[in-house]
Amino acid sequence: MTKYPIAIIAAFVILLYVLAGIYAPLLTSGKAIVAVYDGHLYFPLFRFLFFQGYFTKVIDLFFNILMFTFPIMILGFINRSFFYFGLAAQIIAFIFLLISPIKDPNTDPNLVLKRKESKGISSLDILSDQAKVDLLIDHRRLREHHLRLKGYLPESLLYTPFQIKADILSKDPEGLKALDQWFKENDAKLTFVLFPFFKEFHWEEDAGGDERMNRQLPWWELTRINHKDLISALIFGIRISLTVGILSILISLAIAIPVGAIAGYYAGFTDIVVSRILEIWEGMPTFFMLLLIVAITQSKSIFLIISVIGLFGWTSFSRYIRGEFFKERNLPYVEAGKVFGFSDSYLIYKHILPNAIAPLVTLLPFAILGAISAEAGLSFLGLGEENTPSWGTLMDEGRNAFPGQSYLLWPPAILLTVLLVSIALIGDALRDYLDPRLS
Repeated sequence: MTKYPIAIIAAFVILLYVLAGIYAPLLTSGKAIVAVYDGHLYFPLFRFLFFQGYFTKVIDLFFNILMFTFPIMILGFINRSFFYFGLAAQIIAFIFLLISPIKDPNTDPNLVLKRKESKGISSLDILSDQAKVDLLIDHRRLREHHLRLKGYLPESLLYTPFQIKADILSKDPEGLKALDQWFKENDAKLTFVLFPFFKEFHWEEDAGGDERMNRQLPWWELTRINHKDLISALIFGIRISLTVGILSILISLAIAIPVGAIAGYYAGFTDIVVSRILEIWEGMPTFFMLLLIVAITQSKSIFLIISVIGLFGWTSFSRYIRGEFFKERNLPYVEAGKVFGFSDSYLIYKHILPNAIAPLVTLLPFAILGAISAEAGLSFLGLGEENTPSWGTLMDEGRNAFPGQSYLLWPPAILLTVLLVSIALIGDALRDYLDPRLS
């Protein structure tokens, strides 16, 4: 592979995307990674990683688990059992959290009961220690965000410092005054805070921006048209693209490999029937099928898009597998297997498929590229899931705000282009590397 330096660079770019997508909460989140309060160590972000009240999307929950299982699976290069162990842990943990979601980490049932029994008690007194630390961290990060914006904006555009709002806090003037006093008394006890490395906002949190502010802020401080942080959405959008690219291709392969293998192995009438089905299926355009399914189901879920891309994008894989099985079915090792009495399924999946899979590998990068492009294009046209950080959705927001905030269109477009070009370069290098004529 040293003959393909550009492909190696592209591989590093894709690896950077993958790592940024997996470890997105460490790069941008509204929770501190580490904090020291009153001499005690706290890890606010890790307490909320699996709480669906904060990370509301199922994709985020899956990737947050992957933050811990991914290093184990990487050890599979040393010993394959590590990969299987990490994969099993990922699946079991994900299913467990879906079935039995965790409660708010900052809620203390004993303190809630205490508040019900004593109606006159102060709101701050019924907060757990973790909740008090989170409240102080929120106050500090929003204050620092406000001070940072003062370097770019005139006083006329600056908002007043953010007030922390929560149901547990009193809304009356006396309560807010007591809260301000509490911040002043306890802020000094927060001796160390390590915020996420890029931004201190989760992609679903209000960052308090608007169009007037965006015109005078640098690109890393921009907010979307819904006032949420742009950088955070861009980083979490990587998770959407990776999920769409990988999951849709897995669905396609799960259909294409058995269909192509059966058509190529048995040939004859079976092949004729399968080929006619392929021709009919290829005649159904993915875009219009998605329109039809969205109209019927009244849903624009990201998993619906993944399913449609997978269900209508498997035919090219199936044709390649069919062709390879045609070449392999009459070779001596297959005939020998039949003589020894091996079953057809054993010959197909244990002997022929491993030899027929190589040409399919060269198609995978381009198929992933097509799936990511399809999801971004559908989201750009307004057919993607709403309230997600998908790059297509971000570009759609930039288009809707054109020309006033057209600058919001370019960051997701550039990230998407770099990813797609990198995948294409990997696919070209892989195709050349596996081409026997070039060998």
